[in-house]
Amino acid sequence: MTGREGTRRWTRGAALTLLTALGVASAQGGGLPDAAGCARLVPPQATPMTPAFTAAVRATVGAYAARAGALTARMTTGRLDAATFREITALAAETDAYLGRLLPVTGWPADPALRAGITAGFFGDPALRSCVGQAALGTAATPQERWRAATLVDSALNEVGAGQRYGTLLLRRASRLTPLPIEDEAGVDARRAAVGLPPLAQTLAEMNATPRPQPTPAGLKRPVVLNEVCRRFTSVRALNTPLTPGQVTALEERAAVLVEQDQASRSGQSGARSVTDVDAESTIWLKEVLRQRGWPSTNRSNPDLAFNAWLLAQHADARPAVQECVLDLMTQQSSTPEEATNLAYLTDRVRLANGQPQVYGTQVSFDDVQGKASPALLADPAHVNERRAGVGLEPIEEYLKQFERPRP
Repeated sequence: MTGREGTRRWTRGAALTLLTALGVASAQGGGLPDAAGCARLVPPQATPMTPAFTAAVRATVGAYAARAGALTARMTTGRLDAATFREITALAAETDAYLGRLLPVTGWPADPALRAGITAGFFGDPALRSCVGQAALGTAATPQERWRAATLVDSALNEVGAGQRYGTLLLRRASRLTPLPIEDEAGVDARRAAVGLPPLAQTLAEMNATPRPQPTPAGLKRPVVLNEVCRRFTSVRALNTPLTPGQVTALEERAAVLVEQDQASRSGQSGARSVTDVDAESTIWLKEVLRQRGWPSTNRSNPDLAFNAWLLAQHADARPAVQECVLDLMTQQSSTPEEATNLAYLTDRVRLANGQPQVYGTQVSFDDVQGKASPALLADPAHVNERRAGVGLEPIEEYLKQFERPRP
């Protein structure tokens, strides 16, 4: 049994890219095309296009880019919710289908407006994204164009489990940005220089020069009650004492490191520690946070810390008592739509661990023969979509499609 909450949600929220991939699953999987493969997907030489055809393509590509820009703007106001993710997934599929037909015929466009529109969109297929990025690097004329093209290449590599080449994918750890894993890190500046990017340390210093201010939490609407399920882990004082900005920053930085480890172990990254060891370390941290600070919900800290703390609790299966305490506190403190969604995931996790049917169907079982997924021990299946809609989740049928595997 599993929930897709780990990789899917963290991958979407962590990398500060142009949102070219955002966790949209690849239909192909595996490695990326070599130079010959890219030459077939995106021929480097442009084919002449009539003015009318150019105008039509500009309109279509511009529409895709505008939709991508609107979704990106929505992301800047908060974490990625399920509805926005569904829109991104659909847009990426449309973009892939259109460009997959267009580019093998037209080649990499000579028209700068077309090139800019293509690279500004979303891609679901990492192969197409990588080849577009490489073609764009060959024609990029401005720092923004070079960064965008390099980001396409890096995000494709990241999606197939490889280290990035140019260091454009960045992870925010509270107030600071750090790069996701880089292949041959010692040579990254040489590769960046070859495509017209400044040294990575210089870029990071500029981006980190002005630390992100810690927002003032809204505060609890009512005191948190210390119920029996949490008495061994925390206190009334810890649960209800406001957190200072410094405390929130310290918690946020540590949680980001632990979540990075969590995702590395679960995605099988080279050199990652075992899931068991990582979960044990994360659970120790959670218990210490509960003891000293209570539960860092959004209204006591900020959305990023609340999300990361929840994710670590979601994976604390070896300590079900900790999960039950967090579930109780989240139930009392939930104040945002995302926390309601996260609460649904943890509710199902805890209920299944206690031998009870889940409510929202977030945890699934796989049929390896059919390559299909189904909810594990689901209560009242006929009304599950009503319950899911109430917490911001997509219909169960749409959710299960994400787990489908090709039959052997």
